Amino acid sequence: MDLKKGDVHAFQVVFDAYSANIFNLSLQILKSKVQAEEVVQETFFKLWFHREELDDAKELWPYIYVIAKRICFNQLRSLKYNQLAQQELIKNMTLSVEDSVHQLTEISNILQESVNLLPARQKQVWIMSREEGKSHKEIADELGISPNTVKNTIVQSLKTLRHTFKEADYLYFILFLFFI
Repeated sequence: MDLKKGDVHAFQVVFDAYSANIFNLSLQILKSKVQAEEVVQETFFKLWFHREELDDAKELWPYIYVIAKRICFNQLRSLKYNQLAQQELIKNMTLSVEDSVHQLTEISNILQESVNLLPARQKQVWIMSREEGKSHKEIADELGISPNTVKNTIVQSLKTLRHTFKEADYLYFILFLFFI
């Protein structure tokens, strides 16, 4: 057999004789023209790569057929694995988002309760700064105090809130929220 010796013309003859059958078989199994074309290429690549192992006494078609079917089934297994992996990733992302929303809600509740417990002036300055987005200068002008007093009041509020969140095990979350 010339194919076994590496004759390219013999390989072309085999390719022409069997490629359409391999394509049709692959298309039936995989339901995709692109994947069927890939199976044809991979089948004949493997045939060429293992040509020296061919048995002259045996028919070539069953050998090629088995190669193609194995490639198809490997692709199906891979596709199934990829779909399962995607489903697991989506499930984990959904759980992660739900957990994050729950944690943020809990943090928001703790923050609101803690701000409500601040002394009146600290609470007023905090709300003007963090919730209304006013600058230290704007707050100072509105309340008739110095910008430095506003800064010191916010620093005191942060110390109190940090302590509250540290006790609730959310210190790192709240630090992120305070400085964004």
